[in-house]
Amino acid sequence: MADKGCANPMYTTAAMAEILLSQDMLRDAEAVIATLEKEHPGDQRVQLLRQRLNDRQGGGEPVQRPEEPMGTDRLTMALDRTQLQVSWELSDDGLALARRQVRYSGQTILRLFIAQPGPRGVRTLTRDFDLAHHCGSCTFSGMPALAAFTAAIGFLGRNGHFVPMARAVPVVAVP
Repeated sequence: MADKGCANPMYTTAAMAEILLSQDMLRDAEAVIATLEKEHPGDQRVQLLRQRLNDRQGGGEPVQRPEEPMGTDRLTMALDRTQLQVSWELSDDGLALARRQVRYSGQTILRLFIAQPGPRGVRTLTRDFDLAHHCGSCTFSGMPALAAFTAAIGFLGRNGHFVPMARAVPVVAVP
């Protein structure tokens, strides 16, 4: 049986790399870009694709840093070029209420929403990050240059029900 991955030479084009990057299929985009670099070593478009891929791969899982609590449910975001800085706090009272709503089974998460324009309309992406600290901050790298971001923190029950405890004011990235 033949492998139907993107390493197939028929799909090794700059357009395919663009599509894979736009769909956050970074591993497949890496394979296509590596092949393009071998076939077209000095091509500026391929170099730009590599740079975009490197920026996106730099995002990875953010490192969470604990902070001192202030006693309230809160979530703030700030954008600096392609870095999104997020700071949060989940109060004990808020967590107790959220846990009761999902019958005590689940985990605290940061839910990040990204909306960016695309050739067929607005593309949205939602990612959940487990929170290691009830009060902390982290930095997301490799964010798209033209997008709108917002986030919510809360409790995600094992049944899939999300109880938001705080929401951030949306921020917009403009190149």
